[in-house]
Amino acid sequence: MLSTVAVVALVVSALLSPRAAFAWSDKRVESSTTTIELGDDGGAIVHHELLLELRGAPFTQLTLRGVDADAAPLPDATLTRLSNGQAAGAPEPLLLRAEAGQLDVSARSPRGLRGTSFLLKLGYRTRISEGSGVRHLPDGLRSELDWVGPRFDDGVDAVTLILRTRAAGLAPEVGPEEGSGPGYGMVMSTLRRSRDRDELELVRAHVARDEAIHWNVRLDRQLFGASSAPAASALPSVSDAARPSAPSAAPTPPRTGVASGALDSRMSLILAVAGVAYALLIGLKARGVNAAAALRGCTPRPWLGAGAAWRALLGGAAVSVAGALSIRGEPPMLAALALLVAMACAAYHRPREAVTLRGPGEWQPLEPSALERRPVAPLPGGWLDAGRARGSLLMLALLGGIGALAARVFEVSPYTGACLLLGASVLLPLFCTGRAGELPPDAMAHARAFLADVSRRLARDETLVIKPIGRVAAANGEIDELRLSLATVRPVPGLLGLELGLELREQLGGYCMRPVLVVRAAEGSECQRTLPRGITWMRGRNAEERASLIRPKLPHAASSVALIQELSALLLSPPTPEPASKKAAKSSGSGLSTANAGTRSSPAHAT
Repeated sequence: MLSTVAVVALVVSALLSPRAAFAWSDKRVESSTTTIELGDDGGAIVHHELLLELRGAPFTQLTLRGVDADAAPLPDATLTRLSNGQAAGAPEPLLLRAEAGQLDVSARSPRGLRGTSFLLKLGYRTRISEGSGVRHLPDGLRSELDWVGPRFDDGVDAVTLILRTRAAGLAPEVGPEEGSGPGYGMVMSTLRRSRDRDELELVRAHVARDEAIHWNVRLDRQLFGASSAPAASALPSVSDAARPSAPSAAPTPPRTGVASGALDSRMSLILAVAGVAYALLIGLKARGVNAAAALRGCTPRPWLGAGAAWRALLGGAAVSVAGALSIRGEPPMLAALALLVAMACAAYHRPREAVTLRGPGEWQPLEPSALERRPVAPLPGGWLDAGRARGSLLMLALLGGIGALAARVFEVSPYTGACLLLGASVLLPLFCTGRAGELPPDAMAHARAFLADVSRRLARDETLVIKPIGRVAAANGEIDELRLSLATVRPVPGLLGLELGLELREQLGGYCMRPVLVVRAAEGSECQRTLPRGITWMRGRNAEERASLIRPKLPHAASSVALIQELSALLLSPPTPEPASKKAAKSSGSGLSTANAGTRSSPAHAT
């Protein structure tokens, strides 16, 4: 009885306890908007608005890491349940506590707040002064504010900062971040000015997981009360900014969009070097492709029909422009289009093979030395060909170097690291198009190697007579095709010959040489009747000859040897039977010897 009561008590206590302790919870920040109101005394009020998405348990607690160390929480933190982007209830007050550079937000009720979408609002006071995120610039007119926003465990796709100050002579503007150009990572910046107040809104499209968000803004030094700043009368006022004045006293006009200042000289030099290097690579690629195509009798086909020099200039300029657009924070679509232009300048279609009619020639028997391998000069352009060893190693080395550099940069700026990885795609058309594998192979060199291998494999077959033959062109007396002539020791009637050759075939990645066996037979002969009926016959070298092409299942020497041996067994005539008279003579001679032997032995028996 007591045990039953204890079990019931445990179940009831578990049901009445806060469920958040037992339930799975997943909180993700979908967007973040931060508003900083800068005071005249260096103090500032920071407001955060976070759009939260919850899965699992109710909302009970959230920790915001990376806030100002001297943050003093404001008592107006609230959480509002949302439905379809609209408020679905009254704001619920929250408890806010600051400690060691983080804000702990928790619900007042231990059961938490149920829902899937919430709007979290909270704020705190802090001080922004010289030495604490503010640096006075040498020009004596501006100060640079470097403020670090909170970090998010899963990253966030939309981050906005709104900076509000009192009206000043110089308008706020986006400043350069360390190691990058002005407005790094920005998607848009908007400046709104009035008689009493200036407001600068900055937007970033994405912040990576656990990334510290750096915001860099240049402000009028008067906002921080610097004693070294020029007198107020030396700076134009807001009202003066609306009136035309001398060029020397004209204020900086209001700016909208991303900051358009000049790129850092070091970054400009890096982009220029990258563009020149890519232009040189395009020129070297074009030179190698043209030379290789000329050796194989083909016509190269670049994606862009312009000359190699124009394609090199356009491709190099496109790479530099893509890098500059990425650093300046322009819309990614523009940089992507520039990369596509650069890749199009370096890419090649499969070359067009020149179709030429072969002139008359004569097939002649050759010596076995005709199948010996001869040194073949390698095709040019091997360093920019991923299908060859050195080109593959160079491509892997370049991609590995860019990947290592991107990984190092990613620790400081994930945006720049991702841009480097995407920019590495311009190497793919250089190494993966215009390859030697797309050209027709050297038919004579390939035939020598393949036919020599088949000849060695068939050398032990005593039923075959193997001899190389070559087609001698009548125009220049040179051999333009090699084959193996195969003859059985006892061919069936009508078999004129067997020949093993190679034919050029087009495949997905380029061209290849495939073996083919030619069977030559007299029309209507026993040879034609011996072979299977499914074989197709066509006219041979003369009107009385018929030829059939039979291809092995696999394009290698072992499969060709198996096919030859199978056909030779079919086309091998059985041994010719001896005439009856010869058989009778042999049998009578044998009987005569036996009789003589009996006669010679009879005297002994008689004796």
